[in-house]
Amino acid sequence: MKLNKRVLLMGLSLSVLSTMSFAKQANSAQAVFSDAYQNYLNAVKTKENVQQAAEQAYTLGKAVYGDNSDNTANLAINYAKSINGYGKKWIEKRFSLYQQAYTILVNNHGNQSLETVDSLVGMANFAPSAQKADYYLEQVIAIANTENRPKFLADMKLEAATILANKFSYEKYREAKNYLEEADEYYQANLPKNSVEQIKADFLMASFAEGRKRYDQAIERLNRVVKVFDENLSYDHSAELTAHSRLIGLYEKQGKSDEATKHCIAIAKMVPWKESQEQTPLYRVNPKYPTNKARFRKDGKVVMEFEVDESGFVKNPQVLSSEGGVAFEKSAVEALAQWRYAPKFEHGKAVAATSKVQLDFKVNR
Repeated sequence: MKLNKRVLLMGLSLSVLSTMSFAKQANSAQAVFSDAYQNYLNAVKTKENVQQAAEQAYTLGKAVYGDNSDNTANLAINYAKSINGYGKKWIEKRFSLYQQAYTILVNNHGNQSLETVDSLVGMANFAPSAQKADYYLEQVIAIANTENRPKFLADMKLEAATILANKFSYEKYREAKNYLEEADEYYQANLPKNSVEQIKADFLMASFAEGRKRYDQAIERLNRVVKVFDENLSYDHSAELTAHSRLIGLYEKQGKSDEATKHCIAIAKMVPWKESQEQTPLYRVNPKYPTNKARFRKDGKVVMEFEVDESGFVKNPQVLSSEGGVAFEKSAVEALAQWRYAPKFEHGKAVAATSKVQLDFKVNR
């Protein structure tokens, strides 16, 4: 009996030690994860090495919380959002992470739960087909409809419109347009014109109008955006720059170069002139490929120097060098003469400046 008791006591001691060891390991794993997660939060703030930090937090968090935890799902979503690559490999990786998160959250909360919305939107954004994207977005809208929050529903419709328009516009144009018009109707009735949501809707509405060559409608929307920034902000914003740039193209398509000029000048005030560097045109016309060169599949190259005047027009284009023949030179000069640039500003005043550009002519083989 004494021997059996001793064996029993030894067994109990080993069990206690094993439990203590496991608890110590668990606490250690939790501490390592906490450090990794804090590192991820810091990376988001500094915008440096976010993807690497998010991947580490996801990997360590999954080991701590397990395969079926909401925390693991949220870490997967964080990792997916942090990926900045856009090749096939990374698109598939993002979709897989969102899908993992969705599976977890459906099991924990149900397929009509609000918790699944982020993962559904993510799957739609990186879906392998338009049909799949539309299917996921329909689920998002269905969930939003149950929330009795009109703005949230409008936001989800804008999100759906943006994804379908940017990635699947050919197959899902009508669905995207319907979602956008419904969201825009709510925003115009309930939000101020300077709201972020209304500005996003204005940009997308302008894109739809321009796609159907309804240039006046597109111009009206983009001018609304410009007006919002002019009246409400004392600093420049990338959205304002984009609106000015798109307005230049729209006015030029209508032959209204004078209207385009004020937007060229507005951009010039926002973006400094880059000396000794090729300037980026705000509006460009592609050169025509010379017929005889295309027939014989000949390539060419033309380097030109030109003046950008105080209004952003191209003046006095001169060929510095070329390859392939005079036909390429003529086509390049004719195209360049129609381009628009932001003029150079010195001491608050637009001045003429010299720039260079190289146009390459290549036949697809």
